[in-house]
Amino acid sequence: MADRRTRDPQTLVWSDDNAVMKTIQATHGLDDFAFKIRPLLLDIRDKRTGFLNEIDLGDISMQEKLVLEINNISWEVKSIHASNVVEMLPIGGILSNCGDGENMHKTVLDVFNALSSFFWAGKAVIALAAFAVNYGEFWLVKQLQSTNPVAQSLAFLEQLQPEMEQKLMFQNMDTLIKAVLNLTKCICESVDVQSNNYLKPDLPELKSMMAKIPEYTYWIIRSIVTCQTQLSNLNAYEYTSSSIEALNVSILVDKVTGFSDSMRTQLDLCYQQAEENRNVDVYGKLKKLLEVTSNKDNVMILKALISDQEETPLYDGHTNTQVRIEDLGNKMVLLYLSELKQSCSLELSVLSEMYLTTGQKPKEYEIVWIPVIEEKSLANPEKKKLFKEVQNTMPWLSLRDLSLLDPAVVKYIKDDWQFQRRSMIKVVYQQGRLSKNHDAMHMVFIWGCLAEPFSRKKEKDLWEKENWSVDLLLNNIETSAIEWALEGKFICLYGGEDTVWIQNFTTVVSDIFQQSQVPIMTLYLGTNDMNAIVEQKKYSNIILDPMKIKLFWARLESIRQSRVQIGVLPESDEIIKEVFKMLSFGCSKRGWAIISKGSNEMAKGMGDIMLKALSEYDQWKGNVELKGFVTALEEYMGTIGTSYFCNKFIVPKTKNGLPEKMDCFECRREMRMSVRFTCCGD
Repeated sequence: MADRRTRDPQTLVWSDDNAVMKTIQATHGLDDFAFKIRPLLLDIRDKRTGFLNEIDLGDISMQEKLVLEINNISWEVKSIHASNVVEMLPIGGILSNCGDGENMHKTVLDVFNALSSFFWAGKAVIALAAFAVNYGEFWLVKQLQSTNPVAQSLAFLEQLQPEMEQKLMFQNMDTLIKAVLNLTKCICESVDVQSNNYLKPDLPELKSMMAKIPEYTYWIIRSIVTCQTQLSNLNAYEYTSSSIEALNVSILVDKVTGFSDSMRTQLDLCYQQAEENRNVDVYGKLKKLLEVTSNKDNVMILKALISDQEETPLYDGHTNTQVRIEDLGNKMVLLYLSELKQSCSLELSVLSEMYLTTGQKPKEYEIVWIPVIEEKSLANPEKKKLFKEVQNTMPWLSLRDLSLLDPAVVKYIKDDWQFQRRSMIKVVYQQGRLSKNHDAMHMVFIWGCLAEPFSRKKEKDLWEKENWSVDLLLNNIETSAIEWALEGKFICLYGGEDTVWIQNFTTVVSDIFQQSQVPIMTLYLGTNDMNAIVEQKKYSNIILDPMKIKLFWARLESIRQSRVQIGVLPESDEIIKEVFKMLSFGCSKRGWAIISKGSNEMAKGMGDIMLKALSEYDQWKGNVELKGFVTALEEYMGTIGTSYFCNKFIVPKTKNGLPEKMDCFECRREMRMSVRFTCCGD
């Protein structure tokens, strides 16, 4: 290990570190004078400007004391050199002793003695401010000497070193100053960390860091004195061994940078621990609040979930104005929870249609969007940009800024509301009641504005009026579907990606119904992954927007989830079984079809069976007059046998809603359940 002593008075460490630190700590008083260190530190960063008259450091008496101390420490002495004669102006500042390396230790001690009544961070900042005064004055002369006669005379009298030597010295000095600023910033941060209510004083990282503050302060002031020495020695007659000075500065840079890196690591650990403790505390309070069912209104709950600090934490996309939470006190609030992604256009389309169904904002309720984002992504510029882009597409309310999103709230949404990527809606009623175990998103997808007031009771009431029919399938997809059903019209729904099958199927359907002179409404509904959409105009007389086709398949999943949500068992519920069969159609690329008449008659099957049965229409058309077209078709399909292609379907993994076992709809053998991972962007 290298010897920590050296005999050269100008080198970095000339005495035992422990002895020096004991001497330095002996100068420390009672921390009587506290002031706002952060504004002063921020202003020091601009070394070319004055700053003391423009920043708020505390009350008037404190500002006066700071100015006095900074002036006392700064270099108020001007050494005027003419030939070999040195004339000294009246000495008033401690840093005036920095012209001689042998006086460095005394100057450092003088600074600490002068600042004995200030806390450690204050000592560092004031000493740095004193040096900034001198450094700023030097650069002022430097910048003006080419145009200002007074500055030219002053530069001549001070006989500044040639440009090349100055350039090298200032490069080294700037590097050291930046290192000192970084360490000083860390020390200033430690003041805030100490006062953090979520950190225990006995935290090992905090105790270890605070114990090092005096040593760090010493090296900050030691570095300042070294820089001032170099500034003083710019006089041509005193500036000698540049290699020794460069070595001193280089060693100091390494030492101060090492301290700064170490302290930054400890600060980050403290911040992390404080944030974890805070999140636990906020999460516990939020959980307790939301379990109470006797709140007088919804304001307290909304403030806990959104923000209780900001006066206007919400942004209204319809009026482009900021909104207070109190303005929602007399409304039912739908909390729209979703991941932050661009591909949520389907949800936005459905919600917008419901929200602006009358052309104006609803009076009875309001939607508030809360994006569910991990804490580490909140400061990501790309996430912020995406947030604003998505926000601008929403006519309802949303968080005004992504920074307002509390990580503890995100944890509650994920843990207690079981948010797992898929968007949901939680309803907060005017009386402060919260639909904790109820997701209203499924109701919105199925019934739109008819789902109001979006309660579990309303959901049960709506299901009591529904059965498996083309009305249920096409509600919110094709507005005329209910009218067609009431008129007893034939409706044909079909899908798939096999254009050969589609052409053959639609041709035979058209021929049959033209022959019977009975109109039929044909709608192409594709597949549930929407990888390919055929040109509908060639084959259908009703053209659907691709977004409506996507909604058709999304509604099927909402139907399943909604049925489970009201308590039905998937093993015994006929509607859920029909949904699974439709989802199996949606996974088929080869084709599928449903032909219905009215609300209740429906024949459905895989593409090969349906096409074969219709192609053999002459063999069963005699039963049509007796049994009706749909029933006769369904019976004939039963005589053909099973499809060559067995079933598969894909549903999201959920806690409930899946039967323990299921048989294939075609071959009747038991199906195998498997897990499939898909990209989060899907």
